[in-house]
Amino acid sequence: MIKPHMIVASTLLFVCVAGCTTSETVPTTLTRTPKPRGDVRIVYVSDLGSDMKSVLTENPTAAQLRAYVDTLAANGVDIYAQDVFSKQGVGWFEPEHPDHEPHTGKTPVTGIPPQDGPPIAIVVDQSHRSGMKFLAAFRMADRHGGSGTGMLKKRQDLWNPDFPARAAMDYTHDEIRDWVYAIYDEILRRFDVDGFEFTYTRWMHCFPVKAARDSHPIMTKFLRRVRARLDEASKQKGRRLMLGVRVPQTLEECDALGYDVATWAREGLVDYLAPCDFFFTDFNAQYDEFAAVTRGTDCMLYPAVHPLVAGGSPWIMQPDHYRAAARNMYAAGADGISQFNFQYHWVRRRSSGGGWPWIAGDFPKSLAWLRQIRGDGRYDGLPRHYLFMPLQARSESGFVKFDKIRMARKIGSGGEYRFRIAEDLTDSGTAAELVVSAVSWDHDQLSFSLNGTPLPDGPIRSRRHGKGRAKEVGRPMKPYRAYMIPLTSPPAVFGDNVLRAEVTALDKNAPGEDDIIVEELEVTVVPPWKR
Repeated sequence: MIKPHMIVASTLLFVCVAGCTTSETVPTTLTRTPKPRGDVRIVYVSDLGSDMKSVLTENPTAAQLRAYVDTLAANGVDIYAQDVFSKQGVGWFEPEHPDHEPHTGKTPVTGIPPQDGPPIAIVVDQSHRSGMKFLAAFRMADRHGGSGTGMLKKRQDLWNPDFPARAAMDYTHDEIRDWVYAIYDEILRRFDVDGFEFTYTRWMHCFPVKAARDSHPIMTKFLRRVRARLDEASKQKGRRLMLGVRVPQTLEECDALGYDVATWAREGLVDYLAPCDFFFTDFNAQYDEFAAVTRGTDCMLYPAVHPLVAGGSPWIMQPDHYRAAARNMYAAGADGISQFNFQYHWVRRRSSGGGWPWIAGDFPKSLAWLRQIRGDGRYDGLPRHYLFMPLQARSESGFVKFDKIRMARKIGSGGEYRFRIAEDLTDSGTAAELVVSAVSWDHDQLSFSLNGTPLPDGPIRSRRHGKGRAKEVGRPMKPYRAYMIPLTSPPAVFGDNVLRAEVTALDKNAPGEDDIIVEELEVTVVPPWKR
């Protein structure tokens, strides 16, 4: 994977050309013996209403809401973070502050009888009864449709000029920071929350792009103010209240967008970092760079998994995918795993449109998969399936995340791709396979090497898919050939591997000069069964 490249104009696109590498080789600090710190392993984030639309009835009750909380706890969730604030307003309680208004979206929790108490108070109480911590989550840079509510709706001069049609908040203004702080302070005063999560990944940009890199002091000063108020409330309540932050998945992105996460961790302003992509699980993410920031501090590291795997793909994560992603994360120094948008697993419980292929019955079944990513070794004997795909041509952070090998149609053309697997393939009885999918013509042929060692053609099986891949089956692809390569160690290594592909034969009847493109890699690892 190439280190992400910032793009501002939507027409700018960085792609890999013949001979380039899709990964800048950097020193890694992966461990074969992870030692997660603390006692939190799973952080569950629920957006304002999607979960509730899926699980509550048309006549919701406090008992139904409490049952939902119990279901999270029963499946290994340690921290339940519920979205309660975004530019569209305040959800889960009626704000008292005159500059804030209730959320514009209708969510089922608003139908719970008022005498049962505000929904936020219900879930706080039930979380504590169930042994979980409860955090109020703020979408710090949300850009869903609408002009915002309260003060934001009236003050267009406070909108981020890069996104004028989306009423995005611009934190360079004191008024925006004071507005967010006011509802934060109100929640601290009124409800027995265990802290907050500030979700910067919705929608990444708290500052105008041109000013963001120079805006580190602004956001850091704001977090110092938030931390000071949290510490004050912690003394009153006799326990430390938490502040977690969900941030872009590379330090380069954080730096470019105005988030000085190293200072936040070093000064004790935040209790955890949850780096992640905007929308997808990235199996190749190098979260060890965040571990280098958090180790030696009290700040924990909880990288995030998402149910979706790539733009334009209906594929959704299954248990073997989660186990693979989590294995890479713990090897990189994660203390636990957070998740985002988990409700996609059961989206058809609340929506019949959009062509969603995911079944209603995946609730609560898929929640049980969270038990398998706690890093306790109990599921290490089950198979793991790693997916390496181009995520987005243009990420919402403004960076390109579109890893491919693109080779010109000529003999000897080639390129490289870094892929990460925290796997020791020297274990006797372990079976592993690498599948390489390359868009090409019928008689085009590739050869491969791994970490500098040529892979012999004999053991490699290939299959031509002349009709390509339809969107109903997976991520759409033009006609391609899949190469199925037995994976052993050596040459495979624990951690980052570099695959090189090279053109060895060309289809003489190819109708054009289209590049040959390695679109995807997959690695499946099946540990031996222990009798």
